[in-house]
Amino acid sequence: MEIALPDLRVFTFSADWGLPTTGPFALKLLSWMRLAGIAYEQVYQDDSRKGPLGKSPWIEHRGRRIGDSDVIIRYLAGTFGISLDDGLDARDRAIGDAFKTSFEERFHQILEWELFVHPAGAAYIDGQVRAKLPPLVRGVVAASLKRHFARQLHARGIARHPPATIADLGRAQIDMLSGFLGDRPFLFGERPLLPDLAVFGQVAPLVFWPMQTPVAQYARSVPNVRALMQRIAELSFGGPQ
Repeated sequence: MEIALPDLRVFTFSADWGLPTTGPFALKLLSWMRLAGIAYEQVYQDDSRKGPLGKSPWIEHRGRRIGDSDVIIRYLAGTFGISLDDGLDARDRAIGDAFKTSFEERFHQILEWELFVHPAGAAYIDGQVRAKLPPLVRGVVAASLKRHFARQLHARGIARHPPATIADLGRAQIDMLSGFLGDRPFLFGERPLLPDLAVFGQVAPLVFWPMQTPVAQYARSVPNVRALMQRIAELSFGGPQ
């Protein structure tokens, strides 16, 4: 049954690659809301500085502005008595949290590196910026984006490695996901739980974007990982559009 909340607005980065948003954490949130049966109005906002925490996504509900996908999910789950993770024992909850943390912390850095720093990803972003902005500022904004993410990812650690090492680290996480998933439809059985959706948010963009970056190409080549991304996209959004 759908929970109708006409006053609930979800602010995300714009759609691309057949997905309803390019934001990994917004993808997790939107898929969680869809599977929880929560109706919402999605608002595209590519300037994350406008959010309450200066990051995307955020929501507006009943006069409140709430940022951070996990905080939003806890708020919605507590407010409306929703849980998608009922039935997991303590061991599986711990494993699920480890997967979630691994992909949202380490793998997220690899995703950002391939999107903003790797030549194929940077060229795509440059094209997107040039298509949306006035000629006088296009080049400046595209170069600024690349510098920003290169500095940020260096500070966080991943960009201190050479490109081949970054690709190896990403492929290792895809192998870990594939090995644990095996022939199950989802990480813990027959239905997707929050860890599945967290992994989906980080891996689906690489699987569905058109750029030929190393980890994205590898993720597409692993059958059960690609099938997991397709399965969650179909359940949540009717598939990549």
